[in-house]
Amino acid sequence: MPVFLPFRALRPVKDKVAAFSAKTSDFKSQEEVVEDMNANPESYYHVTKQQLLSQTKKPVEHFFSIGADFVKQKVANGTLIRDNVPCFYVYRQIDHRSKRTYTGIIGLVDVLDLENEGIKKHELTKVVREEYLYKQLHYTEVLGEPVLMGYKNSEAIDQIIQKTTKNTPEYDFSTIDEKEHIVWLINNSNDLEAVEEEFMKVDAFYIADGHHRCASTVRNYERNPHPINRYFMVYLLDQDQFHIESFHRLISGLTPDDTLNLRERLQENFIVEDYTQGKLYIPQKHSNFGLLTRDLSLKLTLVKERKSSNPESHLDVTLLENKILKPILHIIHPRTDHRLSYVSSQENIENVYNSLYEKEIDMVITNFPVSFEEVKNVADANKTMPPKSTYIEPKLRGGVIIQMF
Repeated sequence: MPVFLPFRALRPVKDKVAAFSAKTSDFKSQEEVVEDMNANPESYYHVTKQQLLSQTKKPVEHFFSIGADFVKQKVANGTLIRDNVPCFYVYRQIDHRSKRTYTGIIGLVDVLDLENEGIKKHELTKVVREEYLYKQLHYTEVLGEPVLMGYKNSEAIDQIIQKTTKNTPEYDFSTIDEKEHIVWLINNSNDLEAVEEEFMKVDAFYIADGHHRCASTVRNYERNPHPINRYFMVYLLDQDQFHIESFHRLISGLTPDDTLNLRERLQENFIVEDYTQGKLYIPQKHSNFGLLTRDLSLKLTLVKERKSSNPESHLDVTLLENKILKPILHIIHPRTDHRLSYVSSQENIENVYNSLYEKEIDMVITNFPVSFEEVKNVADANKTMPPKSTYIEPKLRGGVIIQMF
């Protein structure tokens, strides 16, 4: 059973939280971040993105040290305060565009639970990215974005959350992306004990988003084995609340040989149907795929596949790799092949069409989203999923709740 502990967070005072907090993903470009940093000297970006403001190349350690000084400055001037007692933090995000609401609890988990399967993962990580995030953590000495994890629904935990959200929130602010962020504190001993006890009954936590941050905290503890470094911040969400979309596969650098007799080769494994010319088919169920080039628009339905005990092999993203990317397009190593890139299915589809017809890419392939139950099955079997298998929401706001190392 994984542990889940309260902690004394560093966090912005109420009237500064909207300005201090920052997006952690879904950036249109680096220019968007730089523009925000220049316009907002209070932003948490100044902790983690200092290198974007520099015209000279220096080691990232230099910029993260500047980020650490930024945190110290905000503590000194009263922008950031630290809670006097350990707390759990109930965080609710309301996405007013999609009309979706997510409510979960922020606390600490044990690095060692990643080794004893109390915390389960489903993705491989890149060493370079792990090292970068380790340096960010080590030199700034803060973690301002919790790792997103899921757990099996618990009625008792739901009741604790419902009780807490009847109280006056500590924060309630909105951001330019039409999301509302509400935070309540759990800080009385009876409620703290109840949260810990109920989560001790949960068999495992499943990483939904943040595998590299998890790996960086492991690295930090291994290199700096102080007790305070053994625990790291997560946002635990009932697995039924996740919203999962897929990623479009974008393929560039194709040669005429790669697409020669494409339809005939696809027919070896798929029922191939023409779709509206120039439009991308978006699958509505498992085993359906869409494929679009400048000349073809196809709907693909997989011919029935043989059963396997390996849960990873049944994923549509795996089938896409094994039936199209590798045998037909000769993309043998999807994690490293520079011809393959990804864009969230949440992205404006017109941008994808523009990239195709401006010949920045040569093909787009779609698949039906993976379910969180499938994610769990893969994690339980100690298997890994192909890269960019899931686009999981919510995307959390950085700098609202901060862990100190």
